[in-house]
Amino acid sequence: MTMSTVRFSLVAIGLFALAFIGISWASKGFPVMVMRTVPLKPDARLPTFEESVKQGLRKDWENSKTAQSDGNKEHDALRLELLQASTGYNQSPCDPTMKKNLVEALTRYVSAWATMAGCKSGICTGSDKQLDAAAAAVQDAGRRQRPRGAARRAQQGRHRQGRLPEDDPQPRLHLQRHAVPVR
Repeated sequence: MTMSTVRFSLVAIGLFALAFIGISWASKGFPVMVMRTVPLKPDARLPTFEESVKQGLRKDWENSKTAQSDGNKEHDALRLELLQASTGYNQSPCDPTMKKNLVEALTRYVSAWATMAGCKSGICTGSDKQLDAAAAAVQDAGRRQRPRGAARRAQQGRHRQGRLPEDDPQPRLHLQRHAVPVR
């Protein structure tokens, strides 16, 4: 087969395909895909923006005023321990016992989070579902904001006393070892 025969065959097949597609398109009335916008229709099942803002504000207010439990006694004990240790440290930041109690409570709290997320030795190998559940457990404002806030206030209280973070790198090193996002 010569080159001209191959070229002729390819052109003939191409023209046949083009003719087939053109005739099919013409038989459907020459439809052209056009993007157009239409206004959304209201749906009674969806709340308005104002309603959802009010619901969110109400939920945030309720969560900030209540210390509900998730029913897990181990998590409740860790939260209570962290609350007590951070309150004690906030009231007496120079006491080495209070400092030791805060570091131990924070270490246990972060270790529990790391275990929930599937983290070992600073490497998180857990599934996305595990990471999401652990993040939700720590960031749920109603039950867990109080321990996080208490630990943060204790840390800030230490800075108000004129002590620098470099004075005690232990809590930060432990958090970095467990790959916990610190904010």
